[in-house]
Amino acid sequence: MKPRLPQAAVLHRETYKLAEQEDALTRSGLSSDIAHYNDIIKEFYTEQKMNIPGDWSEHSSKRVATVESLNGRVDAKRLVARHRLREVLHSLGFQLR
Repeated sequence: MKPRLPQAAVLHRETYKLAEQEDALTRSGLSSDIAHYNDIIKEFYTEQKMNIPGDWSEHSSKRVATVESLNGRVDAKRLVARHRLREVLHSLGFQLR
């Protein structure tokens, strides 16, 4: 099973809160340093024979860094790019916070 960071460490509502992230990591037994998770996930990738270049934090940040990096991440049924999801949901009548 793929190791996961605790939800409290990765879920931020409207504002990034480093102190809460560090707290959640410490409570879960992980170092408050993401480098520790990089080591854990690297071991997982090796065990699963996954060829993922760079470490987890580098790989993850590149996946969402720009609109261009989001290309290919679309809903096949509606062809909605992830970076336009809020706009589309709003046009469909969903009132988001």
